[in-house]
Amino acid sequence: MMLVDNQTHIESIIDPGSQIITMFDTVCHDLGLHYNPQIQLNMQSANGTVNKSLGLARNIPCCVGNITLYLQIHIIRDPAYNILMGQPFDVLTKSIVRNYTNKDQTIMIHNPNLGEVTTIPTLSSSSCKHQLKPDKETQNFCVASRN
Repeated sequence: MMLVDNQTHIESIIDPGSQIITMFDTVCHDLGLHYNPQIQLNMQSANGTVNKSLGLARNIPCCVGNITLYLQIHIIRDPAYNILMGQPFDVLTKSIVRNYTNKDQTIMIHNPNLGEVTTIPTLSSSSCKHQLKPDKETQNFCVASRN
């Protein structure tokens, strides 16, 4: 879970096989993030299909544990996840993933500016795609499954 743009915690997937950081366009729009539509990439997914990104959101503050990172996030239409943290995240944070025999997993990340280190337990991946909906009681966003 990652606090995005100081607004809400969003489930994110770590994928060291991806060369970029990407975000579901619905999440981007619900958060009101701005992105540059002139910076687009042709992206090939694991199943071989090629899709063009919608644009690049620059310097989005994302808090993981007690560390704030300013990420460059490519916005894509209708992926199977909310946010995918690719190699730029791993390189920026010098991340170290630890796997345990009981199937638990932790990720240790470094703050590139202050040298702080934090270890975060990961969650097992969810089986469904999510979209953000406002929570009427708290006026915050919560994750709810799509129907």
